[in-house]
Amino acid sequence: MQSFTGYSPDIAPGYIAIGHVAALFGVKGEVKVTLATDFPQRFQRLETVYLGPEARPIRLISSRPHQDSLLVLLDGYFDRTAAEALLGQWLQIPESDLLPLGEGEHYVFQLIGLRVRTTDGRDLGVIAEILSTPANEVFVVQGAAGEVLVPYINDIIAEERLDAGEIIIHPMPGLLD
Repeated sequence: MQSFTGYSPDIAPGYIAIGHVAALFGVKGEVKVTLATDFPQRFQRLETVYLGPEARPIRLISSRPHQDSLLVLLDGYFDRTAAEALLGQWLQIPESDLLPLGEGEHYVFQLIGLRVRTTDGRDLGVIAEILSTPANEVFVVQGAAGEVLVPYINDIIAEERLDAGEIIIHPMPGLLD
């Protein structure tokens, strides 16, 4: 699975977040960006990123790795004072610019909101969030019976019917108790 796992009113419809401006870095306008993508190399090819719910285009001047994040310089933000306006913003790209994924791979935003049903027909609710753990992703399913945590692993997932808006799971012992 790839890309930002949550929703924010600061992300424009039809766009996905690829990074979050977390901190200022230095005095020349660079900002520290926490990655929200499994493809950080995309920043090397990007010329433009988009900010805010209106998807305001901003030219990407430079990006470079720094620890577990990136240092990014955006056009028009060439000093620390100007860059302060970027704090907390999501860097976005249009969904149409997404990199193709392999067979059986999905972007997180494609799974949020899908209905989860069991192979015996029980409706568990919809995927509200996806948690990343060291072992695997976990669907947070909200339904009439409350919250259910469903590991995204082959033993549990019976079928993924994205076109039908649902995922079918095997109700393994202990999973729904």
